[in-house]
Amino acid sequence: MPTPLRIALYHNLPSGGARRAVYEMVKGLAQRGHVIDEFCPTTADRRFFPLAPFVRHTVLLPFQPRGVWARRVPFVTPYVTAARLLTDLTTLAHVNRQAAATIDAGEYDVIFAHDCQLSMNPALLRQAQTPTLFYCHHGVVRKHDRPRRGTPPRTIPHTLKRAYYALPVHLYPWWRDRAARRAARRAGQVLVNSRFAADQARAVYGIAGAVCYLGVDLDTFRPLGLPPGDYVLSVGAIHYFKGYRFLLRALACLPPATRPRLLIAANSADPEEQAAVMALAARLGVNLTIQRVMDDRELARLYNRALAFVYTPYLEPWGLAAVEAMACGAPVVAVGEGGVRESVRHEETGLLTPRHEEAFATALARVLAQPDLRGELGARAAPYVRQTYPWSATIDCLEPFMARGNSGA
Repeated sequence: MPTPLRIALYHNLPSGGARRAVYEMVKGLAQRGHVIDEFCPTTADRRFFPLAPFVRHTVLLPFQPRGVWARRVPFVTPYVTAARLLTDLTTLAHVNRQAAATIDAGEYDVIFAHDCQLSMNPALLRQAQTPTLFYCHHGVVRKHDRPRRGTPPRTIPHTLKRAYYALPVHLYPWWRDRAARRAARRAGQVLVNSRFAADQARAVYGIAGAVCYLGVDLDTFRPLGLPPGDYVLSVGAIHYFKGYRFLLRALACLPPATRPRLLIAANSADPEEQAAVMALAARLGVNLTIQRVMDDRELARLYNRALAFVYTPYLEPWGLAAVEAMACGAPVVAVGEGGVRESVRHEETGLLTPRHEEAFATALARVLAQPDLRGELGARAAPYVRQTYPWSATIDCLEPFMARGNSGA
C-alpha cells in the first residue's frame, strides 16, 4: 500500500472528457487514501462531475476573463479582442502565481495539474516550488497538421484584408502557445493519454511525456441487451475539429434508401458550428438529430442501441467516446488517426478508415449491411475494454509518478 500523499489538484476545465477523466482520477486516488485539495479558477466547470465527495477542500481562485469583444466595429474589433485575450492570459498567470504561493506554503507532496481552457498548460507549472505532475489532456498538434476550414480567395481585397488583420489574428495564439511551451517544459513530470500524444508533445514542446491511458466507468458503460435503434451515433461537443462536416459528407455517399439517421450526443456546442452542421445536413439530405446529453446512464443507452458508433475528429489525442462505445458493445467505425489507432483494433473491435468520405461510407455500409459483423465486433470490443481500460489501471499508472514527485526524483 503506497504511503498516502497530500495532493494539490489544479485544473481549469470546461465540461467534457478531460473533466470526466479528472473526476475518475481524483475518485480513485481518494479511495486509495490520498488527501486531495482542489484549486481552480472560477471559470472551471465544477458542476460537471463535481469533485466535492473526494476532495478535502476546494479553493476557488477569482478570475473574470474579458474574452472576445462582442461589438462588431469594422477594422477595430479584432484588435480589441486580441488585446482583451492577451490581458486575460496575463491576469490568469497572476492568478496561477497566487495559487502556487498558497500551495507552496501548504506543504503538499505534489501538485497534480491539468489543462487550462484558456492557456492550455497552466502557468502554475513554472511558478510553483512544489513538485509538479502535469496530465496533458488536450494533446499537441503541430501547425502543419491542423486542418484548414477552407482556402481563402486570392483576390486583391481579400489579400489586403488578411494582411491588415494578420497581427490580431496571430498574436494571441502565438503568445498563448509560447507560454504553454514554457510551462510544459518546466513541469516536473508530464503524462499524456496516448503514444500519439507523446510523439506530438516531443515534436512541439520538446518534452518526453509518459503514456497513462484513460479508463472507462465499466459499471455504467457496458452491454445492456437493448434492441437496436435506427441511428448511427457520434458523441462530442459540436466544434469544427470534431469532424462532423466530414461525417455528414461521408453519410451522404450512402444511397438514401440505406442511409441511417445520425444522432449526435453533445454536452456543449459552438452555436455557429452547430448552425453550419445543421445546414449542411439539410443540404445533403442527411437525417440529423443533435441531442444534449449530460447523464452517463442515458449516454450508455444510446451507445447500446446504436447501429454503429461513428467517430471522425481531427487528430484527437485519445478519443474516450470510442472506448466507451466499445465498452457498451457498439461496433465502431472511425477515421484512423490520433489516439483511436491505439484503442480500436482494426477488424477486431471496429473498423478504421483513412479520412476519405467514400472509404468511410464503404466501411459503414459494410457494418450496416452485415448484422453478424456488427455482433462480432461488439462481442469482442466489450471484454477487450473491460480487460484493458478499467479506471483502476489508470490509477495504478498514476501512483508511481505521484510518489516519484514526492521523492524529488
